[in-house]
Amino acid sequence: MGVIVYEDPQGGVTEWPTDDDRLKYDEATGHWLVKTGDGTVRRIPRERVFYVEQDS
Repeated sequence: MGVIVYEDPQGGVTEWPTDDDRLKYDEATGHWLVKTGDGTVRRIPRERVFYVEQDS
């Protein structure tokens, strides 16, 4: 299990727990990618991310 903590568009802080295999970093775009339960991929710019924890 992993977690990504980031600044949301409203200026708050969001802590999003997710499976490690649904969380990865895309070096080409500089975004963290988080796949939701319905298959949607949310892209979070690295500048907004406070930290990421993963088991793997």
